[in-house]
Amino acid sequence: MTTTWSRRIAGLLLVALLALFFAYPLLRFLALPFATASASDHGWLNGLLVAVRNTALLALGAACIAAPLGAAIAWLLERRASPLNHAMTAALWLIFLAPSYLLTTGWQIVFREQGLRHGLAAALFFSPFGIVALLALKALPFCAFVVRPTWAGMGRELEEAMRVHALPLARRAGLTLRLALPAVAAGFVIAFIESVQEFGIPATLGAHLRMPILTYAIYEHLSTSPLDFAGAARLSWVVVAMAAGGALLHLSLHHRHSAVLVHGRARHAAPPPPGRVLHGAILLLAGVLWGLGLLTPGLALVASALAGHDWAGDYASLFNSTGFAVLAATASLALAVTLARASNRSGQGLAVGIELFTLSNMAIPGLVLGAAYLMAFNTPWLPLYGTSLLLILGYTAGYAPMLTRLLQSPVAQIDRRLGEAARLHALPWAARVLDIEAVLLAAPLLRGWLLAFGFILFELPVSELLYPPGREPLGVAIVRLNQTLHFHAAARLALSGFALTAAVVALAGVVAYLLLPVGARRVTA
Repeated sequence: MTTTWSRRIAGLLLVALLALFFAYPLLRFLALPFATASASDHGWLNGLLVAVRNTALLALGAACIAAPLGAAIAWLLERRASPLNHAMTAALWLIFLAPSYLLTTGWQIVFREQGLRHGLAAALFFSPFGIVALLALKALPFCAFVVRPTWAGMGRELEEAMRVHALPLARRAGLTLRLALPAVAAGFVIAFIESVQEFGIPATLGAHLRMPILTYAIYEHLSTSPLDFAGAARLSWVVVAMAAGGALLHLSLHHRHSAVLVHGRARHAAPPPPGRVLHGAILLLAGVLWGLGLLTPGLALVASALAGHDWAGDYASLFNSTGFAVLAATASLALAVTLARASNRSGQGLAVGIELFTLSNMAIPGLVLGAAYLMAFNTPWLPLYGTSLLLILGYTAGYAPMLTRLLQSPVAQIDRRLGEAARLHALPWAARVLDIEAVLLAAPLLRGWLLAFGFILFELPVSELLYPPGREPLGVAIVRLNQTLHFHAAARLALSGFALTAAVVALAGVVAYLLLPVGARRVTA
């Protein structure tokens, strides 16, 4: 069999795999409202409108806070050389990685203290303002990450030209903001999408407030008797439409932003140190990020874990999620590498299909994917519902697009002539993959696996809908304890998950150091 036919068959198998485990469940689930009778007598439209209104208002509020604040943080990180820049960057990444329901649990513990319980701050937190604040906190890293390349790509000659023409400070600031406006708008859209798709905060603080929000309403349709698949599909259509519209707007803004600022004449120079006022602003922002975003909820979890007397907890969920995360992260990484290689070496049609698959991660929230899997694989010919296999497949479908995006650039940088030279020297396929490509890709592969492991260990939406009986995942156990006000047990379980994640990261680093050649060790470290 020729190499061309082998690649064609492999491409067809890949398309069939994506169709079975991604397109088929989603199309079947989202087509449900068109295949069932109208439910107008159940008042579903009023409930839908209330949930849509609440979700849109909360998401807009969070985006209005996160977008300008994220743009300001990104400007300080790129345009001023402060010793606190590393602290702010680390805080942004930790907030990005932290599960939202754990941040909520930490703040709930804080405001249930005797001295704060009846104060104004607690009243605001246990209200829609608290949900908006938490959504803005989780969306803030996305906004900063989106806007930061704009400030980095803006050459110093723009500032110098404005100074040469003696423009006043307000005029210079206005022109600079006008150039960065597309990126700031993209950050706003990203914050809106992430807030619309957020499930952890509605499942914890939103559930306590009994406030209808789209993502939690979908979960309620699928978790309370009688099950309402059609109602969940209708709500999912709204979530997908809001997210897809935002994603398309973001892509258009991103392309416009790149065309305006990135050019070959941009001259970069080391950023100057901040003045006294900016130094104070950096200190204030770093304090807010670390104090309100990480230390306060984190210390509340630690204090609550130490204060509880009943140390017997749901630690079985930790072991369950560890096994699920190892298997699903490995499967996601294998699928992502295959897709990244195929997008670089195959025809235009498959490359476009893979591009749509990776973009779907923005438009299809994990809760909708879980609901689609629940319905599609609960049939006599595919009876996977209630098994660990379906949960692992759901995790894989949810995180493979993100890993594919992460690996596309490193895979594309491997010169094809390396493989051709290896084939000329009659190296077998396994030796070419393991001794050449795996070594060159060791660093991004390790980072991708660890990222997927950490996300899947604390994953919530897919876990809530697909976990098998008797195999409760970690995120489901923590949220259940939160909803029943067992904060001590929830805190101990969360801290155990963090300790396990740190141990896995350390173990992976040691294994990579021992197994990889010396040159690859430096890159991986």
